[in-house]
Amino acid sequence: MIYTIENTKFRVSVDTSGAQLQSMYSKETKTEYIWQGDSKYWSGRAYNLFPFIGRMYKNLYAHQGTLYTSRPHGLARYYVFTLENRSANRLTLLLKDNEDTLQEYPFHFEFRVFFELQDNVLNVRYEVTNTDDKTLICAFGGHPGINVPFGEGNFEDYYVEFSDKTSVHRQLLSDSDRFMAGKSIPYALRNGLQLPLQHDLFNHDAVILSNTSRRVFIKSDKESRYVAMKFDDFKYLGIWHPGDTDAPFICLEPWGALPATDGIIDNLESKADMTHVPPKKTAEVSYTIEIYE
Repeated sequence: MIYTIENTKFRVSVDTSGAQLQSMYSKETKTEYIWQGDSKYWSGRAYNLFPFIGRMYKNLYAHQGTLYTSRPHGLARYYVFTLENRSANRLTLLLKDNEDTLQEYPFHFEFRVFFELQDNVLNVRYEVTNTDDKTLICAFGGHPGINVPFGEGNFEDYYVEFSDKTSVHRQLLSDSDRFMAGKSIPYALRNGLQLPLQHDLFNHDAVILSNTSRRVFIKSDKESRYVAMKFDDFKYLGIWHPGDTDAPFICLEPWGALPATDGIIDNLESKADMTHVPPKKTAEVSYTIEIYE
């Protein structure tokens, strides 16, 4: 089911299937900023990544001596959430563990996705409450697709710009199955801040960056409007569109952890960057999508 929140400037729609953002539409400029899921390129729009990011090697991971099967990006994208709260500009969707989730993720939990629209800013917040009697281990991530171009010019006229100069590193992928390669290299940006967009940039899958500033923009010198994302709670940023295509969008993906390393079946207890939530406690993270017109 689709639910809508709005204010005088924007209308936001969210699907209970996966708690997936469907639309962020400007009433003033009649512009849709969220990718609309054309299956020619990618049928998704804005996956919510929980409790894992990306793929596990051989779709397997170990926990307390037992092997479990895991689908790409965890559980949330595959389940229908229930509406918990709704107001004119706020929406809360809830997923609880069930018999099916326990087969691939052996924890009892309540996972909430909050959407709040304030002026030109959509805040997306993830919250997991550990209802189990053991420590819950998880990661959070976003996957919103942004239409590029969203205004004047072509895809190649746009660039991703970081708010501050930092020593950005690219987390490398393996050549074969495109799992993590287990190493990173310095990644040069134009003027120390900008990543020009080209379709072939994504022919080897996502560009995964670390040590970035935690605010990023999609801009074009031919367009006065721009999109921003703030992701203070996330260590990594993935930038993606389908490889070997001319797809007219990119996904800006704030990640708390990384997918599996090639050749390694992860032990959940020792996997790097995971969030460990004690019994009966809650962990939360958030990011924003901001539209400037």
